[in-house]
Amino acid sequence: MFQQHDDSKFKKIIDEFILTSSDNASIKYILRNIDFQAFKLGISFYQMMFILIKKDAIRNRKSQIR
Repeated sequence: MFQQHDDSKFKKIIDEFILTSSDNASIKYILRNIDFQAFKLGISFYQMMFILIKKDAIRNRKSQIR
């Protein structure tokens, strides 16, 4: 797993996801909301995505342990 939000491979994966999801209105809405939340927190979009992905990974690990 990636260790930093500014990892070029991480950014490339996020960028590819955005490009391949450009036809999906609900994903566009979610991405805009993520970008807005990142702006409000004063962090980059990539930092916000990194945080959300890490949180999800931790939640998944916890549920597998139970």
